[in-house]
This record gives sequence, structure tokens and C-alpha cells, in this order.
Amino acid sequence: MVNSKKILILTSGKVEKLNAFKSRDVVLASFNEINFSSENKELFVGVNNLKDFKLIYFRMVGKSLETASLVVNFSKENKIKIIDRMYESSNLLPISLGKTLEMTKLLKSNIPIPKTVFGDFSKLNFPYVVKSTTGQRGREVWLINNNKDLVNLKKTFKDNKFYFAQELILNARRIRVLVVGKKVIGAISRPTKWNKAPEKLTINPIPENIKKLALDATCAVSLDICGVDILINDTKPNKMWVIEVNAAPSWNLINKFCGISVEDEIIKFLQKQV
Repeated sequence: MVNSKKILILTSGKVEKLNAFKSRDVVLASFNEINFSSENKELFVGVNNLKDFKLIYFRMVGKSLETASLVVNFSKENKIKIIDRMYESSNLLPISLGKTLEMTKLLKSNIPIPKTVFGDFSKLNFPYVVKSTTGQRGREVWLINNNKDLVNLKKTFKDNKFYFAQELILNARRIRVLVVGKKVIGAISRPTKWNKAPEKLTINPIPENIKKLALDATCAVSLDICGVDILINDTKPNKMWVIEVNAAPSWNLINKFCGISVEDEIIKFLQKQV
């Protein structure tokens, strides 16, 4: 089958996750649809040979690590571009960029982050926040006020998970910035888990210092499409910290509150890479 569409978007799990991209000039598929035949030594997604594509965008790798690694290896051999570019740097792919590695990359690039410790939490003063490296959307995040809280929390730790701690930034609000390519396309203010006000608000225009920090953080971790979460202390408005650079961000709220279509912006960016 000859495929006229040059861009493939892949996700882990059900392809319905990509419904927002329907009607664009792209092929949508799940990693579950990747298949291989020893007869022709080619890699297919459904009935389409991956060689038919010039660019593949990994919307979410999730639990499809092994299959994604196979796609990356095939793409390298056949000069197919992968977005995000961090996936091209190794055949052994991260599910996303590991949080511990993400923090060290940000630090090396002089990106401000809250004081962070791995392993020995005693190096932080109470109160502080403990996070699991696999936590998503505010889950597996705990506020530790004293040693009793820490002892009780550690009883629930799982051996197959990694945990780290960060200082609690008081009076903070969280800014979610959506970056596509080297362009900030939208930003909203969100309440934090421990500071419920203000409500979600559109940030327009986006201050240049927020844009710069988001783009610098994106570059530090070698991403092209991501959500950058920034904390701002309202009593010190020029003081900012990056707490996350998410390689597979949710952007429904950016669409809703910023009046844009992130899907359209991504497609425009991908088409420029072909």
C-alpha cells in the first residue's frame, strides 16, 4: 500500500487517545499496531511500511517501551525523523525522561529548580514535598511537615519505585507553559495542591521571562513538544522555579483557556520538519 501521508503519530494503548488529531493530514496509530515480518525484514504500522513516513511523533510511549525502541532503531536505519529528539539519542528509551535525570539536566543548564534531594531527605528542612518519579497529575505527591509524617509515609513506599524530595515553595502558584518547537504557544495559571487559589487563568500576554525560562528548560532536556511547569512565589514575582518538563503533557486546558488548538500547532511544526 502506498501511503501519501508523510507524518505518523504513535501513542501507547488505544489509538482513540489521538482523536483530537483526526482530520489532519497525518496517520494515527497505536504502538500495538506495529508489526514485523522476517520475510521482508520491514517494520509496519498496520498495513503501512514505516519507510513510507518521513517523520514519526511519539505522543506517548507509556508502557510500549520495547516497541518504541524497535521503531527508533528502524527509523535510524532508514533516516526517518523522530519527535521528540530525545528518543533519537539512544536505542534504550525512557518511558518519559526520568524525573531524577530531568532534574540533573535542568541543574546542569542552570535552570532554577526547588532544592531537591534523592535518597537522604534529612538534607531538607521541614516542611517539604515528597514525590514518586512515576507520579502523574498530582498523584503520589505528599506534604511532609515533620519526622512523624516521613516515617509514616516511608512505610507505604514500594521497592520498585523511586522517591525524591523538594523544598516547599510557599505562596506559590503554578504556571503551565506549552512549548511546540521553539515557540511558546500558550500558558495558564493553575492552583497547586497546597495553594488552591487562584483558579485556572489564561496568561495573555505571556511575560518574556516566563517564555525564556520555559524555552531554556525545554532545550535543557532535549524536547520539542512539552509542558513546562513553573512555580512563582507571589511575594517575589521575579523568583521562579521549574518543577517539571513533561514530554507527554495534557493540553486540554491550554486549548480551553487560551483559545488555541494545540493539535493544529503541533501539526504545523511536524510538517515543517518533513
